[in-house]
Amino acid sequence: MDKKLNEHYVSRLNSFLNRISKFILSDKQKFKIEYTPYSGLKDISSAKEDELLPINIGDTWGKNWDRAWIKLWCDLPADFQSNSYAAHIDIGGEGLVFNDAGIALQGITNGSIFENDYARDVVFLDDRNVENGKLIIWIDGSANALFGMFQEQDPAEDFESRYGHYSAKINNAELCRLDENAWQLWIEMKVLSGLVMRLPETSTRRARIIRCANKAIDEFKDNPENIHYVRGILKTVLNENSAQSDLSVAAVGHAHIDTAWLWPIAETKRKCARTFASQLALIDKYPDYIFGASQPQHYEWVAEMYPEIFARIKKAVAENKWEVQGGMWVEADCNLISGESMVRQFLYGKNYFKREFGVDVKNLWLPDVFGYSANLPQIMKKSGIDYFLTQKMSWSQYNKFPHHTFLWEGIDSSEILTHFPPEDTYNSQLNTEYLIPGRDNFKERDFIDEFICLFGVGDGGGGPKEENIEFGQKMADLEGSPRVKFKSATEFFEGLEQYRDELLHWKGELYLELHRGTYTTQAKNKKFNRYFENKLRVIELLYSLQPLESYPQQELEDIWKIILTNQFHDIIPGSSINEAYKDSQKEYVECENKCEQLLDDFAKVAFRESDNKLVVFNPHQFSYDAIIDLPEDWRDLRISSSNGEDIETQVLNGKTSALLEIEPFEFITIQKNEKINPCKSAQKNKKLVLENDLIRYEFDEQGSLISAFDRECERELIDMQHPGNVLSLYEDRPLNWDAWDVDAFYRNCCIGKVRCDKSVVSGRGKLFDSLRIEYSTDNSTITQEIRLVKSTKRLDFRTTVDWREKHKMLRVAFPVNVPVDSASFEIQFGIVKRPTHNNTSWDYAQFESVGHRFADLSENDYGCALLNDCKYGYCVKGNTLDLNLLRAPTYPDPDADQGLHEFTYSLLPHSGNLAKSNVLKEATILNSPMELISGYETTQKLDLFNYEGEGIVIESLKKAENENCLICRLTERMGCRSKAKLNFRESVSWSECDLIEWNDYSEEQTGSSVELSFKPFEIRTLKIKVDL
Repeated sequence: MDKKLNEHYVSRLNSFLNRISKFILSDKQKFKIEYTPYSGLKDISSAKEDELLPINIGDTWGKNWDRAWIKLWCDLPADFQSNSYAAHIDIGGEGLVFNDAGIALQGITNGSIFENDYARDVVFLDDRNVENGKLIIWIDGSANALFGMFQEQDPAEDFESRYGHYSAKINNAELCRLDENAWQLWIEMKVLSGLVMRLPETSTRRARIIRCANKAIDEFKDNPENIHYVRGILKTVLNENSAQSDLSVAAVGHAHIDTAWLWPIAETKRKCARTFASQLALIDKYPDYIFGASQPQHYEWVAEMYPEIFARIKKAVAENKWEVQGGMWVEADCNLISGESMVRQFLYGKNYFKREFGVDVKNLWLPDVFGYSANLPQIMKKSGIDYFLTQKMSWSQYNKFPHHTFLWEGIDSSEILTHFPPEDTYNSQLNTEYLIPGRDNFKERDFIDEFICLFGVGDGGGGPKEENIEFGQKMADLEGSPRVKFKSATEFFEGLEQYRDELLHWKGELYLELHRGTYTTQAKNKKFNRYFENKLRVIELLYSLQPLESYPQQELEDIWKIILTNQFHDIIPGSSINEAYKDSQKEYVECENKCEQLLDDFAKVAFRESDNKLVVFNPHQFSYDAIIDLPEDWRDLRISSSNGEDIETQVLNGKTSALLEIEPFEFITIQKNEKINPCKSAQKNKKLVLENDLIRYEFDEQGSLISAFDRECERELIDMQHPGNVLSLYEDRPLNWDAWDVDAFYRNCCIGKVRCDKSVVSGRGKLFDSLRIEYSTDNSTITQEIRLVKSTKRLDFRTTVDWREKHKMLRVAFPVNVPVDSASFEIQFGIVKRPTHNNTSWDYAQFESVGHRFADLSENDYGCALLNDCKYGYCVKGNTLDLNLLRAPTYPDPDADQGLHEFTYSLLPHSGNLAKSNVLKEATILNSPMELISGYETTQKLDLFNYEGEGIVIESLKKAENENCLICRLTERMGCRSKAKLNFRESVSWSECDLIEWNDYSEEQTGSSVELSFKPFEIRTLKIKVDL
């Protein structure tokens, strides 16, 4: 056939799809419509008691997240039979459809602000909709689209719709006769059309489909009575079976639901209900169909708000028609959260699924997370997770990941069987337009016979529709297409086990070459998260010293779950709307109040009340000289220990600091006495120099560090021509994904250094010396107190920023005389090394990378680290330690990062390489200082045990979740073989267990000490039974 004529026939086929779709729903008649608006929560029973208001097609019923109950009703057609009629409904938003008895039937949505062609607007009717001779439909409506509201780019400060706008109006509400035959013809033609679009132009199969389809169109003649005959013609090509060599597809129904993103959590709860109800309806309609969903938090919300839906989910899970997936509490970010947070994600996530459904989930399900930590394989393996799935690596900017199925190896050599769906999406439509490219893209197709397909609309929820499942059924054994079989992810992964020995390995992190701005955006949320990760450790440690019957397990679980939920991969990264961050800030404040209450409750039991005293607790396994900032009402008073010995103090900027020598896990009491002439910071030496016996730092009048001479090692760290503490402002306008991305070209867009308005010596005293540097931009102000304590080389830059920029980025850089090929970055329970050069495109792509409390450049015998107390985005190229301090994107939150910020970063030169240095200790002190409990005194010591050894960190001491014993988690963080010993005050029983406390790795042993050996980066968890 001539090519142009061929194309003409192909166009005819596509045109016919539009023609036939008009015959699916016919004999349309309007519903009568009434509604009642509401705010907050209202169930259908309450809505029925309201006075309903009439509303017509074209009328607006709500705006901007408004809610309303909408009732549709009409007389029952005389020939009504189940599934012979359908309702075509467009309420201009989303909704959950109920029958008059209050049973949730399915969700509806009028579309997406990003996908104009998407809609779930047909409700298949049956006897459940009939009540007293009428068809009745109730809809719990939300005034938003699938992806939230419409938002302007860079809205003006006074723009009334600054945070988005949306208007929901009734666009359609019709009762229609459903022609099943026309529906099936549309499905079949859609499948064949997809084959034609994807098969090679020279394909015999393609040519015959075009010929057969056009013959069928010839016979249709715009007469629906011919549909049955037309379908018979198509059987010629639809009955051709796939070849023996064709791949198979494990089709898993899927609906990615962001816990928050372009909508707040309150709307997510309703999205869950809409999605789950729709999928339960499909499970009932299609016996072979299997739907899966992750995130226990979502299930818990549904159980609380929609118990009838939850009961049906439990039944479907028991019948193996619904798969609970993913071991984490939510689909959490894996760059920013701590190692212990990762453990708790699995602890609460897996326990929930086991308790509610009796299922031990074996996969980690993170299709949309922005990169994956190099220590995640070990944490997965020790949490009972054997398999991992994501597709996000396909989004990388520069380099194509070389595998779809492989063994992912962590920094400790743990291995996890991993699969990336080769369609490179979790929103497949399960048709040939997705499956054929997926098949051709599948890297392991030379020896693996099957790949996974996650089909259904996601992000805003929804999941598969009827046609997606129908497509799959038609392609179960169809020539030219992969063979489709509906499966659970569990069955698919178990099938991959047979190929394990043939799989290639990937060692280390899965670095996503995109969304690097999420290491920095919405800085306050990141700071709160880091704060609570440290705070909860301290509270758990304290209560572990008391009888376990008084341990506040439920209270701590409630706080942990709030923190874990806000670690979702669009909340903590900074990529959600303004309202989501207002919600999270409110939750963090509530958590702080709960933590303070728990500390006060502990103190009332463990200590004695005393107005003029306070208890200081060292929550670490090492001793050190601590500089603590005392409460405001302790200013200008003589401070002493509990035995009356004076304690050195120093006053700076109205704040009193004290020096305390404190042992591991020790409580000490200090007291305030009579008013004295305070030892204020002397300022005789006006030079911008901070020095002690170990090191000397010098600054110029612009606030730049021009010398750092290490007296102990006789080494200059800073070249005067390339000073440190250079605060620079960059234009920050990524090509796409404003809140998400930092693009490499920002380096070419340096606006300049911030202006230094003032630089003075602010204090010299017995405890520390300090400088005060004041900077400004046209819109923002920056103040730094730069402090050097007498006993350390660590130089702290205590920074306050009033940030009023838009599309700007603030960074600080320290070029140091440590030229090495790689830098070390702290990650969860360990470190990862990244190149400081750009030899390859893989190296270049990591121009911004994540680090937790420090990044370090080290030679064999010397190095320098840049520490921080709440930042994550580093650029370490060449010999420069560069930290991203603040960004100012305007989408999706136009107010992102505006306002006051307080943070500290620190420069730490050190002798020895990183493993032999004090970097880890100093980073711990900076991030988790002494705990002060005012109004109490004690002589108590934490004598549960003492610790012997170096290089091992006691990460957590807490009560076990389901046993009356303690859990002690220890890690080796520097990649060295190490030993540790715990000496108890009396004989204890102990065993080693997994991270989620389910399975013991060793037999229970008894003794007064526990000796442990650690391999590099090893995590070990002990169950300890002791009488307190």
